[in-house]
Amino acid sequence: GVLTPVAIFNPTLVAGSTVSKATLHNVDQIERLGLKIGDTVIIQKAGDVIPEVVEVLPKLRMGKEKKIHMPNKCPVCDHGVEKRNIGEKSKEQSAAYYCTNPKCPAKNLRFMQHFVSVLEIYEIGPKILSRFQEEGLISDAADIFNLKIGDIKDLERFGEKSAENIINSINEHRNVSLPRFIFALGILHVGEQTAEDLAEAFGSLEKLMGASLDEINSIENIGPVVAKSVFDYFRQKENVKFMEKLFRSGVTIESYKLKAKSYKLSGKIFVITGTLERMSRDEAKKKIKELGGKISESVSKKTSFVVVGSEPGSKYEKATKLGVNILNEKDFLKLIKL
Repeated sequence: GVLTPVAIFNPTLVAGSTVSKATLHNVDQIERLGLKIGDTVIIQKAGDVIPEVVEVLPKLRMGKEKKIHMPNKCPVCDHGVEKRNIGEKSKEQSAAYYCTNPKCPAKNLRFMQHFVSVLEIYEIGPKILSRFQEEGLISDAADIFNLKIGDIKDLERFGEKSAENIINSINEHRNVSLPRFIFALGILHVGEQTAEDLAEAFGSLEKLMGASLDEINSIENIGPVVAKSVFDYFRQKENVKFMEKLFRSGVTIESYKLKAKSYKLSGKIFVITGTLERMSRDEAKKKIKELGGKISESVSKKTSFVVVGSEPGSKYEKATKLGVNILNEKDFLKLIKL
């Protein structure tokens, strides 16, 4: 539900391709740049991929430039927008503006895109989701699991074979692991690793839904802001109704068990940064868990080891400052005996 400002400019060749749009992230970024409508700017590609505005050229202004104002209503559903407090007790507000309408069509579509992506239903991309929504075939992610070949095959640009492929892909992904299901719900502040932590701590969706705020907050790597977000999510009737609709539509959740082969790394907390050559980061995380270790996404004094691959980020610098043990890939492989 975040309203993200986007810069639209004359088509410009940058790093081998022509671009005409770039995200401006939020109002704070606009203010830092001192950007106005009608400005001349310098753009680049972050990592040679993502276009971004890096500088405004005020000397080239003609006097007709206009100050940028965020809308006070959602441009899609016309409901009000708001900033949110950061943290339960903090008065500091987010840089982002949010649509306040829980039934906003744009929010609903973006959530469906997230949901099918996490469940790896790759036959249904954003354009197909939009088409299904426009045709009235789906109103939420649960409706996807009620689709039939006959609903799809007669649509323009589809046909029997593509309809079969879509339905087969949906049916192949009805059985979902608990961590993946938690991540797919799109709970505010809950990423892939936090979903793993929650699944490991509670073992079932029922226990997670019934957990107290203190129980969630007591989990390692989960702070009060995330805990409150998780706790609140499962107490909103519309969210519970959505999950119940998923289950009625044939979605099932696999029971979660931590498949530890040994406890050699029990009590050890690992952070991985950079690119590993011998294995992917997901494979490294899986191996650590199989040996009883834990994964964290951030470096702290509690971190036991930071595994460093090529081109490490700021986590490596923080580990150095805190004096945390640093392992290169060779040492890491020795530790897990690969």
